[in-house]
Amino acid sequence: MVAYDTHAASGAQRLSDYDYVRFLTRSRMAWEYLRRNADYRRDWRLSAPGRPTPLHLNDGTLMLRLRRRFARAEAWGLCLFR
Repeated sequence: MVAYDTHAASGAQRLSDYDYVRFLTRSRMAWEYLRRNADYRRDWRLSAPGRPTPLHLNDGTLMLRLRRRFARAEAWGLCLFR
């Protein structure tokens, strides 16, 4: 176990505040990383808003077709920012 001095920095959080991370799925863990990443947040803010066009297929499947590519989102392995 790592010792953590709660008085070392004002406003510092305790390690126990992050116990919930042990129970996250891979995708939720990835989101925890991304939402704290300053570069990701910058790219999200700079990305022009856009909504995909819904297209209903004959079998009832809803397919979303992008009107354009989202280069900033693709750099993060995403299709678009929502």
